[in-house]
Amino acid sequence: MNQGKALAKRTKDIENEVTLLKQEIAKLTKVNTVPQNTPSGNEDSVSALLKYMLEEREHTNKLLRGITERLKKLEEEIDATEGELQEEQQIDYSQMKNASREIALSNLDSKLLEFVQSKGMVCAEDVKTLMNYKGKNAACARLNRLYHAGLLDRFQLGHRVYFKFDAGKTTNNIIISPPQ
Repeated sequence: MNQGKALAKRTKDIENEVTLLKQEIAKLTKVNTVPQNTPSGNEDSVSALLKYMLEEREHTNKLLRGITERLKKLEEEIDATEGELQEEQQIDYSQMKNASREIALSNLDSKLLEFVQSKGMVCAEDVKTLMNYKGKNAACARLNRLYHAGLLDRFQLGHRVYFKFDAGKTTNNIIISPPQ
């Protein structure tokens, strides 16, 4: 929770920094006019123009160096925060993957799971006939509940949705069902 707030604050800081950089770039792109106090002589005006151009170029280069350094620093910070987030996500995923959990099933659900294991792949129509339901809604609901519990895989082939038992997904799960 705190990391999310810190990340949001850092993102806001980066956005503000980018806005400041855009403003500085806008200042640089404005056409600077030649100062009005240039002498009227031809040679003097050329030398004054060259001197003015050199000063402006130095000033522009200094500003561009500062902008480039700030952009590099921002990119490094962004990369660092992205790396931290990726590490956190990998740790959380590995912890979730290794954690075992208990899943409580009713007698009907355990019977349905055994049916899916024995048949291989089933659809709601198969479950409807097995459970003697009048319609397919209850069969779909039971199959979807087992799918969301992580016990079944779901595939859509044409207009029908088939469910298949995947023993690999349930290696860390303990299925608890009442005695029959």
